[in-house]
Amino acid sequence: MKFSMIVVCLVLAVAFVVTAGCTQNATPPVVTPTPAASPVATPVPPQTTAPAATVTKDGMGIPGPTETLPASYQLDFMVQGNGNTANPYMGVSIRGGNGMNTDSRVDVTFTKPDGTSQQSYMLPPFYVGQNVTFPSSEYQNRVEIWVTAPTVGKVKTYDQIVAFKGINP
Repeated sequence: MKFSMIVVCLVLAVAFVVTAGCTQNATPPVVTPTPAASPVATPVPPQTTAPAATVTKDGMGIPGPTETLPASYQLDFMVQGNGNTANPYMGVSIRGGNGMNTDSRVDVTFTKPDGTSQQSYMLPPFYVGQNVTFPSSEYQNRVEIWVTAPTVGKVKTYDQIVAFKGINP
């Protein structure tokens, strides 16, 4: 009887030692920094064009990367044209989300195909259906949405080229 208890205790002790080693986090490998080559100075010719502030941008540009907010700060948006080619406009509206009570600002940048852009914003208290509208192109437009959330800051959550009219299947 004593012998079987000792064997059971030894087996349990070995099992604990084996599993304890498996549950520890792996240590990341140490990476030694490699020295970067020093840049060589090249002469810059004098600027002969107008400053960037006076140059209009060609086209809408290419949509860039977006980020996802943490679940407690997310907002859902709907971007849609009115479908009226005589008086076209595009609306961006809030459809809901957990961030309606916590986010502090929504900035919307709207760019037409000719490169002209407009900006607008929405402030709390946010509600379903709150929107901003822009006069738009009858073809397509670029819409960028930035949400400012606490502890996260200003994050681009939407950046797409949106067709004025949806295609009916």
